[in-house]
Amino acid sequence: MKKWTVFVIMIMVLFSVVLATSDDEDYDYIIDENYDYNLGYGENDEIPQEDDTVYENVMMRGKVIEATEPYDYQDMYSDMSLPYQDLKVRITDKRMKGTVLSIQYCLSYYADNIMIADPVNVGDYVYVYANLEDGEMVGEPYIAYVDKQNPILWLMAIYALAIILIGGMKGFKALVSLVITILAIFLFMIPQIFQGTNALLVTIITSIFVTMVSLFLISGFHKKTWAAIIGTISGIVVAAVFAIGFGSAMKLSGVSEESYMLTTADVDVKFDFKGIMFSGILIGALGACMDVGMSLASAMEELKKESPDISRTRLWKAGMNIGKDMMGTMTNTLILAYVGSSTCCILLFMGFHFEMFEIINQEKIAEEIVRALAGSLGLICTIPLTALVSSILLGGNRKNELKENEDGRETSK
Repeated sequence: MKKWTVFVIMIMVLFSVVLATSDDEDYDYIIDENYDYNLGYGENDEIPQEDDTVYENVMMRGKVIEATEPYDYQDMYSDMSLPYQDLKVRITDKRMKGTVLSIQYCLSYYADNIMIADPVNVGDYVYVYANLEDGEMVGEPYIAYVDKQNPILWLMAIYALAIILIGGMKGFKALVSLVITILAIFLFMIPQIFQGTNALLVTIITSIFVTMVSLFLISGFHKKTWAAIIGTISGIVVAAVFAIGFGSAMKLSGVSEESYMLTTADVDVKFDFKGIMFSGILIGALGACMDVGMSLASAMEELKKESPDISRTRLWKAGMNIGKDMMGTMTNTLILAYVGSSTCCILLFMGFHFEMFEIINQEKIAEEIVRALAGSLGLICTIPLTALVSSILLGGNRKNELKENEDGRETSK
């Protein structure tokens, strides 16, 4: 019963969502038919005065209570017919709660090609954007987002339940460590970067903190935990060295579409985008290095328990053999994760018939290559370092070690 009580509390902590809204300034632009945009106003034309009306922009959550089947409608901004739906949305937010709005919802995103979105169904939640003047709606409201919060929460609940049911108390500890990791990133690392602190330094501090707290929480204060921590941190340092070295050699700037948008945000900070890029590489490699380090250290501890008389040398060799098997799958996992995140970008370049040298010299692709390979190198180096530290901390039978050394010398003779 206590276990399920703890589980319910944990789910409540995971699914607590704080929704913050901010009021943005909006401007009322005047269109005057008397104005000639080539010649300007005439001498006898009356220049219109600027309207001082201030509109309040609001985003309100609502539930779809009626939805028609999609139909084609001539879009006023183009010469093509686009699919639309007629919706009735009941507002569920405190402001205007219970108000039913009739909204024409466009199901397409178009540039040169039309991409059709999924239709909205009755019972779906949406976010409605509207302008208010003195509490009254001005103009036509429109659907800004289809709410994805509920499916995400259900997925999180299933994920947490699977960890608890399969992993038991260790699964619960893993869930707690995940929450701590998320809090460390979003309450410490990200705010520090926003304040202008060196991104790479902040990420290294966060990585060390997350590694120690997570592994101690999951496995306790044991020798295998210290071995995993030392191996993981060493692997992250190796990944950082290779990422910085080869990233600088390739003259990577870290500038992307997202970073360009960040420069237009309302923040008074000059971001180091190269440092942020290296920061992302380390965070991406951290989870894999922790996984390998803890798994290898645990396997070596079990081996030591089953064979107390094993020497340090044999224990280290056994750890290396285990690590080699892990290396093959984990490096594939890391590489495939990065390739998967860049699939659309790769298809874009191939769709425009870029040559291979053009593809790999693109900033985005080169960055992903460094991200994948530097992270994999950190992962690879975690294995021998964890095996070495584990063999030293777990110890071995001194007599057997001396005997093996003597046998080795006799064999060499």
